[in-house]
Amino acid sequence: MPHQSITAEVAVRGRAAPQHPKVSICILVLENTQLLLACLDALAKPGTRVEAMEIVVVANGTPKDQLELLLGRDDIVLVVNESNLGFASGCNQATSVARAPLLLFLNDDSLVQKGCIDALVRASECDPSIGAVGARILSEDGTLQEAGSVIWSDGSASHVGEGLAGGSHAFMEPRWVDYSSANGLLVVRSAWDEVGGFDEGYFPAYFEDVDFSLMLAAHGYRTRYEPRAALVHRGSQSTSRVYREFLLTRNRIRLVEKWGETLDRFEPPPPKDSGPEFEAAIDRAVRRASESQRAPCELHPESLPYRSVHDLCDPQRAAAELRAAYVAYLEERVADADRRIRTLEDYLRNLWGVRLRRWVAGRLFPPQNGPRRMAPARSDDSKASTHQPGPLTG
Repeated sequence: MPHQSITAEVAVRGRAAPQHPKVSICILVLENTQLLLACLDALAKPGTRVEAMEIVVVANGTPKDQLELLLGRDDIVLVVNESNLGFASGCNQATSVARAPLLLFLNDDSLVQKGCIDALVRASECDPSIGAVGARILSEDGTLQEAGSVIWSDGSASHVGEGLAGGSHAFMEPRWVDYSSANGLLVVRSAWDEVGGFDEGYFPAYFEDVDFSLMLAAHGYRTRYEPRAALVHRGSQSTSRVYREFLLTRNRIRLVEKWGETLDRFEPPPPKDSGPEFEAAIDRAVRRASESQRAPCELHPESLPYRSVHDLCDPQRAAAELRAAYVAYLEERVADADRRIRTLEDYLRNLWGVRLRRWVAGRLFPPQNGPRRMAPARSDDSKASTHQPGPLTG
């Protein structure tokens, strides 16, 4: 079922934007455009830019002073929203004005490397079953962030190769994957239209790319990882850790509710600190996803009706509901922390009660065969002793 996101009725199309592009690059920007400008500069470099490349920028609630830096550019198509409509809705909006048969989603804090776009385009053409192709994502220091990703049965996911040292030649072969992050993700337009784009119910962000890959699989398409397509993800860290954890928890639950038993085909998540056990699980998941023949995912839309930010509610209402859910999440965290503190206090109270009883018993009834403390002699040389309690120890 196509997603009913808002259509961008007003888009400022720069004079240098191609009328018949081969690839449309879709980028969202929020409060600050500095990282975006660096991203655009990287796209303009020789060897990076490809022929007939369209760049669509969606300004999601970007302040007016920052918009001034974009309105004067003639090499982009600019869509302006007064408020942040979320990642999925912004991307859907970008595709509504994009004109190319291939759509490349890119974070504004990323730098596309030489040959990346060409490699993604070639990979998308090598097999008619391909719905999307993901890039090899690196950190600024060269360490690997992602070489495709795996999905676990609880709806969570892990990036393959995350943390490998810069220059590592691991995972340098193209392969099928469970999903690839929507940063450097090239999607075939016909597959995008058939699936209906990103599900905006994951407002404002996270897990819409996992859901999208499952939707592709449900429609008979597959996701490919292309190691020759590299980009550097700088990581703006604009979201606080607690808020990010809230969104990940909330949207993972939505993913599980939507896909139900379909997730049972994937392996349970291993503990991240389990070392070899975790790596072995990743290897098994990589081999499973790499198999050329896969049964399609089963989609049961009736289990969770699609809900757009613009369906039955406006963006302000969606934002208000999100704030209420976040407050409830924080309150639960506080309540949980209070329960943990009470449990710890009870444990310590009982622990010291046991130690105190042992100390008293040890002084009143000393061991018969153990060392005995010599009492000071009295002036009458009496053998009687006195008991001097020592310090309280465990």
